[in-house]
Amino acid sequence: MQGYPGSKAADQYLAQRVEGASPEQLVAMLLEAGQKFLTLVIAAIASNDIAAKARHANRVSDIILELSQRLNRVDGGEVVTNLDRIYKWWMNDLFDAARQNETPRLESMRNQMNIMRNTWEELHRKKMMALAPASAPVTMDEMVG
Repeated sequence: MQGYPGSKAADQYLAQRVEGASPEQLVAMLLEAGQKFLTLVIAAIASNDIAAKARHANRVSDIILELSQRLNRVDGGEVVTNLDRIYKWWMNDLFDAARQNETPRLESMRNQMNIMRNTWEELHRKKMMALAPASAPVTMDEMVG
């Protein structure tokens, strides 16, 4: 993923964000970038900008490939199998829908990425809550005294 063109501060912010991210957050960030580039593919179709459509579709493809490569195929079980199927489907659907200028299919994929991103973000939150030290219960004596 890259920041805004010409913005060194944005690039530094993104590098810090990636460096400090959990595996769940990294997946969420990839999905967020996928949504962003799908939006650009849709806009390129609307403006009949074939070069931009191809460029942005290739970025989405790179993101889907990265998501697929991050799968733990050894220990992942059924979840990984299902994610792998989704990523393969997205890859095929991406190029078919872009080639046919079918923006509803691209919008559907973008919505699916959003749902999946929200799920990964929630998984990260739950993981952090489980790792946070539990505060000791407050007794009545402590509350009064």
